[in-house]
Amino acid sequence: MSASSFERASCQAPVRGRSGSQRPFQGSFLDYRRFVQRHYDGLAGALTALTGLLTGHEALAGRLIRPGGFDVRGCQRLLDAACGNGRYARFLVRRADADALVVAFDLSLNMLRRARRRVGSDRVRFAAADVTRLPYADGIFDAIVCGWVLEHLPDPRPGLRELARVSRPGGRLLLLTTEDTVAGRWCGRLWHCRTYRRSELRRIAEECGFEWERELWFSRLHAWLKLGGIVAQLRRR
Repeated sequence: MSASSFERASCQAPVRGRSGSQRPFQGSFLDYRRFVQRHYDGLAGALTALTGLLTGHEALAGRLIRPGGFDVRGCQRLLDAACGNGRYARFLVRRADADALVVAFDLSLNMLRRARRRVGSDRVRFAAADVTRLPYADGIFDAIVCGWVLEHLPDPRPGLRELARVSRPGGRLLLLTTEDTVAGRWCGRLWHCRTYRRSELRRIAEECGFEWERELWFSRLHAWLKLGGIVAQLRRR
């Protein structure tokens, strides 16, 4: 999808739940895209490991990618979409079969360098790419992790449609995104991103070709307090 097509889609199909930062909706998507790239190339990207420790997401990431959670055993090709500092890629390598290929991409070159150092495995192929225009063939991936990415899209549809395109039929997607709650809105202001309402994101994901299989939580405490954002396992129809 071209940038102009993305902007037309965003204008024609506005998404509710715009709490958090309004920056994704101000000006053109290309301007915001450049801002995100600079933002994560710099100090904000360097701080993601620290903020992950403070929020518990670093320690709890492995509770999601495991047997009984998002199980990647038997998957031959796996994708970490907008991999950031490699938080999830390292667990994909650890949990995937020995002969599985793991691919990770990010818009920020500095985040790719951080992820490459952190993962430290020649089984992962890193690339610079945009989630709305992926350089991969149709139906190639068996499992995809998309963690804290859709927040940076004014409209999630272009990104979700691309993820659906590169997923094989029946392929699974672990989707994590900031929820439109009090805590989520503070995160949105900090990271200059938007938030999503759970019911509407589910409807949009199904519109884009995914079945919303089940919702996951980092822990029982997160489930009880409704914290940790939206974490769901989806399946490509």
